[in-house]
Amino acid sequence: DLGLVARSPRGATAAKFKPTQAETVIEEIQVQVGRTGALTPVAIMKPAKVGGVTITNATLHNQDEIDRKDVRVGDTVVIQRAGDVIPEVVSVVLAKRPHDSVAFKIPSRCPVCDTKTVKQEEDAVSRCPNPHCPAIMVESIKHFVSRRAMNVEKVGEKLIETFVSVKLVKTFSDLYSLQKSELLELERQGEKSVDNILKSIENSKKTTLARFIYALGIRFVGEQTAKLLAEHFLDIEKFMKAENEELEKIPEIGPKVSSSILEWLHEKRNQTEVKALLKAGIEFEKSTRNADGPLTGKSFLVTGTLPVKRDEAHEFIESHGGKLLSGVSSKLSYLVVGDDPGSKVDKAQSLGVAMISWEQLQGLVK
Repeated sequence: DLGLVARSPRGATAAKFKPTQAETVIEEIQVQVGRTGALTPVAIMKPAKVGGVTITNATLHNQDEIDRKDVRVGDTVVIQRAGDVIPEVVSVVLAKRPHDSVAFKIPSRCPVCDTKTVKQEEDAVSRCPNPHCPAIMVESIKHFVSRRAMNVEKVGEKLIETFVSVKLVKTFSDLYSLQKSELLELERQGEKSVDNILKSIENSKKTTLARFIYALGIRFVGEQTAKLLAEHFLDIEKFMKAENEELEKIPEIGPKVSSSILEWLHEKRNQTEVKALLKAGIEFEKSTRNADGPLTGKSFLVTGTLPVKRDEAHEFIESHGGKLLSGVSSKLSYLVVGDDPGSKVDKAQSLGVAMISWEQLQGLVK
């Protein structure tokens, strides 16, 4: 009933053992700047072994979290790996606090570019608003080349940091104008590795519209939302001209996400950058969904066992213009019902969603 997100089913939960804890001392609190400009405080600690892993860093999330736990430099703290994975400061051992300790405050200026930070009322974090901040550029480019985005295999984090520091790359499109001679001048880059880097960049030019939209790094637009946008607009030019009414027609996209997309689209530098990427040779694979088919404008969800495989049913819907949703909602046009359908039928009935069989779906196309 809850549907799926890009990485997991919403209805599944992992049960884990209580994590092992240890004590260590916070030597420093560094403030890092992320892809969206968010300032994140990170505790740098004396190395401590927890659950067979040596931990030295742990995120403190934001100022509210620091204040709530009253974490300070020099404090002895209890740490654990949340879910046996993520390092976390659980609490402070106040009895061991140094007498000269002072409360930690996140700076009001970006620690990388010195721009005054801003904090929106609905945000828990302060952000650097400077789009040319080197830290934002590095993190944005890391996201752009990542496997689920443009998948530029041979361009890793260290290489991106080098590109930005020597001012070879300032935007996504700069990656596609890198020259062999420029790369050979970099430290530890030989002929073969440079050829591999350039080949990897060239190969990334052939992608899907969904991957490209995700790679752009628009706030609140993850893989699933990018896929919905790509399936709706089918064309990058149409997406770049999107208006609020059109965006909110898309199932699962609400006011918060559409507002963030519009804000990004209305930035002139973003429009210029997309044009530069297209000029550099970015090409999109043709969508399997027919832009003007008999099911255009209708959304579908399949439940139960059909006479054909689920993948074939999905392909049939998309090839005739229909959209696929991940869960039952009031925006769903039809629930396609097979044998042993489960609880989706009850939810569809309560919302007044039309239910049809596989044969009736084929009849809609005919």
